[in-house]
Amino acid sequence: MGVQRLLVVGGGPVAEVLVPMAELLGWAASTAVTLEEVGAALPGCTAVVVTSHDEDVDAAAIAMALEQQPAYLGGMGSRRTQARRREWLLAHGVTEAQLAQVRGPAGLDIGADAPAEIALSILAELVATVRGATITGSISDRDGPIHPDLPPGTAFCPTG
Repeated sequence: MGVQRLLVVGGGPVAEVLVPMAELLGWAASTAVTLEEVGAALPGCTAVVVTSHDEDVDAAAIAMALEQQPAYLGGMGSRRTQARRREWLLAHGVTEAQLAQVRGPAGLDIGADAPAEIALSILAELVATVRGATITGSISDRDGPIHPDLPPGTAFCPTG
């Protein structure tokens, strides 16, 4: 297998640690913050992680990534962010079957809170998915809040 490529869409603290952590695992990782950059960087990507919470970028980037059919496509964000993206994607022609390919919220349920922990959680799910491992404990498989110990609306979102 050749070099696997990861595209991180968006900036901020999670993206800042996600890229070097992926590189430690042998991935060629890059970031894109605009849709033009996403379009240029997508071809040949094995995996795409959307950390952006920019309404003008995140859902459209997911739609673009779905066309490329990466082995892993994850979107970081709250349940509210996931619902907003879902509505946009459905309104723009993405099917339920395509939506089922998106891991959102991205990451394994390890209780991650800090940016590096969140990046680790996402990379663990990404590697397991790409390698075809059976995953248990994905955040997207769990009902309820992402941070159950915090009151709604008080979790820190490290998007930068």
